[in-house]
Amino acid sequence: MNINKNLILTGIFSVSMAINPFITAAGAAEEKDIEDLEKKLISIETQLLEPELRLDKLQQDRSKYDGASGWFQGSKKKALESEIAKSEALVNEKYNEMKSTAQQVQKMVFDVAHAFEKHGQYEKAIEYYLKVENRTDEVRSRIAACYKAKKDYQQSIKWLLEMSRTDSNLLEVVDCYKLDGSMREAVYWLFEILNPWSENSAELAALNLIEQYNYPQRPKDYPDFYKRLSDVYITKAIKAYDGNFLQASKDYRKAVELLANDMNETPQLVSFAILERHQNDYRVALEILERQREAAERNFEDRVRQARNSIEVAEDRLRRARYDADREYENRVRNAELNAKRAQDRLNELTKNTATLPEDIERAKRNLDNANRELIDVRRNREQIIRDYLRPYERDVRSARDDYDRLLSSRTQIIEEYIAPYKRKVADVKRSLERIKAMHDANFNK
Repeated sequence: MNINKNLILTGIFSVSMAINPFITAAGAAEEKDIEDLEKKLISIETQLLEPELRLDKLQQDRSKYDGASGWFQGSKKKALESEIAKSEALVNEKYNEMKSTAQQVQKMVFDVAHAFEKHGQYEKAIEYYLKVENRTDEVRSRIAACYKAKKDYQQSIKWLLEMSRTDSNLLEVVDCYKLDGSMREAVYWLFEILNPWSENSAELAALNLIEQYNYPQRPKDYPDFYKRLSDVYITKAIKAYDGNFLQASKDYRKAVELLANDMNETPQLVSFAILERHQNDYRVALEILERQREAAERNFEDRVRQARNSIEVAEDRLRRARYDADREYENRVRNAELNAKRAQDRLNELTKNTATLPEDIERAKRNLDNANRELIDVRRNREQIIRDYLRPYERDVRSARDDYDRLLSSRTQIIEEYIAPYKRKVADVKRSLERIKAMHDANFNK
């Protein structure tokens, strides 16, 4: 029931009025279809008006029976509530019908825009695509395509970058920058596609393009161009290693040759340098793991100290509570004695007064009996009263000790969870090193 009826009607009218000149030219829609849709929506709104007014009136009438005024009007309230339910059902039905019609309008707007686009009328196509309320990636893609066809590449890029950042969409961004003559940005987005490498078709296309995108300023814009591209091929080779060693070996050689040509060194020497770099990465990963293991130990000891401190704090509170419990008990005894004395004094006072009614004396006796019973209970149950007072403090001590014991028993698990990411890093780097070594040997140690 949140549909904006005026907005829907305005959209229908604007679509029908603007589309008429186009119908003959492009054949996107029939005038009768639009007129029928317009009439249908107006008819629905007209049908909706009466039940809406009736529902408002019924709800006003029902509100009169709220509170005390409706205590003895149960049958009338039920009758009104039944009528309200029927009216709400009818209103909801009409709103849903309006919503369905509105969706048909949106589809028609998109179809009209697409027809304009197919006939090369890109300005009109953009105008109608912008009328689509739910701007999905499909709509944004069509707007971007229209701007690209108009050679307004910056606007096309703007819309492409509002879409999901998939590698396929970013390839379109690259193409627009290239067509616009912005090669620096084109190369930037190619590298964005290539990192991290996940072996999809868009990445393969980007890998084929990136070396072709050469321009005079590239060495200045990207002084590490060949190093970055070489790293992409190395990553590609490592990921392909298990499934296709031959392709992995070729990718590794490509990575080596890119650097060798850039550095004017022999491929074998460059390969040794790559191998040494990965060996160093492995050593660094091991050192980091060891440092993090020590940090994990320190972290665990800190937690143990905190747990011990929690026990000490809880025990200290319990000790203070024992002292407080005795005072609390003595206070209860004094209060009970005071209540009993007051009850006795009141009874004595009433008894001395000859004008006192018998029922008042009986009430005073009952009060005295209750006060004496309470005093006796307090005196007899000293230990229970003190135990009840101490129970939450004792529970806190037990909880703190249990937490401490659980912590000590979980030492290995806690430390392993702390260093798990660093162990995974070591395993990944070691696996990469082993594969680099194998590909180095396959290419340069034959």
